[in-house]
Amino acid sequence: MNNNHLKFLKLILKKNTLLRVLQIYECFNIILYGTSIEFGATDNKDKTFSNFIKGKSKFHYSNKISNKKLKVFYSDLTKKLNIPSKKYNNVLFFNILEHLPEYKLTFSEIFRIIKKGGSFIGSVPFIYQIHAAPNDYFRFSKQFFELNLKKYKFRQIKVKALGFGPFTASYSLLYPYLKYLPLLSQICLLLAYILDSLIQLFVKTDLKEIFPLGYFFIAKK
Repeated sequence: MNNNHLKFLKLILKKNTLLRVLQIYECFNIILYGTSIEFGATDNKDKTFSNFIKGKSKFHYSNKISNKKLKVFYSDLTKKLNIPSKKYNNVLFFNILEHLPEYKLTFSEIFRIIKKGGSFIGSVPFIYQIHAAPNDYFRFSKQFFELNLKKYKFRQIKVKALGFGPFTASYSLLYPYLKYLPLLSQICLLLAYILDSLIQLFVKTDLKEIFPLGYFFIAKK
């Protein structure tokens, strides 16, 4: 078992949702340099995905609620951003797009503030409960990202389905209740994973492509 697998187990034991654990696991493989920005940062820096990124990138943080003490500045992603063009080498964008009632301007603005050769990295939920923060408007498919990232001139687009199959997807939906029973929750997850693995032996299509908990994407400018 490699170090990333051990980190995966620790994250599961810390009562993270399975989707969040899979999102963080993808971050373990990302190496960034230069100046980056993470949108959706909170007052709890332990919740920011930049903590799990490798490399020596300097991060700025932004949200719709500013926090001067934690250096989180205000941005409204449904409007033109008050950020100079080509300011950042990389943009992190996790679990935000589904909360935007208007998202069409977002892709063009993200493209504008990234330097040439920079990366746009993020993730969204798919088979996942409604989570209002403040509101939950959309679910986006793999085809949506492939089409729209290309439309807004991004290149080297990679979109990855996160999950294992129908049983782990069902576990994820039940997690808000199972989390209050720690040992039972982990046993249910193990059983769900085993059942998905057994089904996968008889199904040609990768089950996570049919029952994705969410998607992870990365694209270049």
